Amino acid sequence: MKYLLDASALLPLVTRRGKQLIVEASRENLVTTDLAIYEACNGLWKLATLLKTISLEDAVAVATTLKDLAIRSVIQPINFAKLDFSRTLKRAYKERLTFYDASYITIAESTDAILVTDDVKLQKAASKFVKTITYTDLESRLIY
Repeated sequence: MKYLLDASALLPLVTRRGKQLIVEASRENLVTTDLAIYEACNGLWKLATLLKTISLEDAVAVATTLKDLAIRSVIQPINFAKLDFSRTLKRAYKERLTFYDASYITIAESTDAILVTDDVKLQKAASKFVKTITYTDLESRLIY
């Protein structure tokens, strides 16, 4: 099964599962956008700097793990060049989504992936076009 992770799913997945994903995700196909990796790392910065819920050292460790998982293709980044910009912008306009959120729907369609998101607005809009699940749903699928 192929799963497209948005940033709201990518960050908790790597934070909670870390390098265990190398084993757990071996039977699944996890993909994300290249920009979602930056967004997840920005979330780590926010957790460490503004919210102070994790240490800088922990944030760096998670960011390093995320990079390692992408380099090893455990989580495969999809380059923006593969995105149909015209289709995405039209969908963003019609569904009143950001281009960024609409890109997840376009990529999920073009790769036959299930969109994994905890963003309620995105999940509602995306469910018109692709199958969606939450991070919790994905985590339960990876464990078994």
